[in-house]
Amino acid sequence: MNKKMVTIIAALAMCTAMAGCTKSDTASSSKAETTTTTTAAAESAAPAESNADSTPANVGTTDYDVDGDFRAFEQMKDKYEGNYLANLTGQMSNKGTKYTICIKDGKAYQALTVQGMKSYTVCPGDGKLYNVSEGTTTYSIEDDDGNQWKSADILFGATLDFDHAYIDTTTNVVHEYYNLDSSVSGGEGQIVYGFDGATYDLKQVVLLPEGADESSAVYFTVDSIGEADDSLLAVPDLSAYTKE
Repeated sequence: MNKKMVTIIAALAMCTAMAGCTKSDTASSSKAETTTTTTAAAESAAPAESNADSTPANVGTTDYDVDGDFRAFEQMKDKYEGNYLANLTGQMSNKGTKYTICIKDGKAYQALTVQGMKSYTVCPGDGKLYNVSEGTTTYSIEDDDGNQWKSADILFGATLDFDHAYIDTTTNVVHEYYNLDSSVSGGEGQIVYGFDGATYDLKQVVLLPEGADESSAVYFTVDSIGEADDSLLAVPDLSAYTKE
């Protein structure tokens, strides 16, 4: 079985296994009915940390209407879909784990750093996937079916229809819930985007596999997001690495 890029739910649930994260097979999610604990998990998520200033200066100032037509996700999508570089930090069960995702023109790069050890996968658009472990100085090359970059696209690759929105008035964070495309994510569930209620900048991403409780939801704070870095999407220099 070919090794794949990190799938949105499966890889994040396996965040403590660095080597497995960059090359894990798609895992299936529970098919159990979504319970009230699923919603509670995201709504009681660890407070999102601001990219620039953690002081809650804007608490209580949002004009967001949960029943209105405006969606912060759509605004972010217009700006970044298909061209972005995002740095995330895991919280709670995967606290401290660093993720970097770069997407552009059907190409993808994603890196995972656990306790200072980095591994990454590049999909440069040449029909191959390059899996590299800096910890073991090894690499492997697999065939790419042309769709692997979607699995790496945590912000947009598996997001389907809007479900509902919730405002945390204590932190002024707007949480928008969207259903996941299981053919990309590897399982049923929802993705929750946490936006600053004043600026609508993305602050947090939460993955909720169907039937999950708070302990199995996957939380990330967003350290930065901007345009893609083309240098990350090139075929990597493997001269210092040993082929597996």
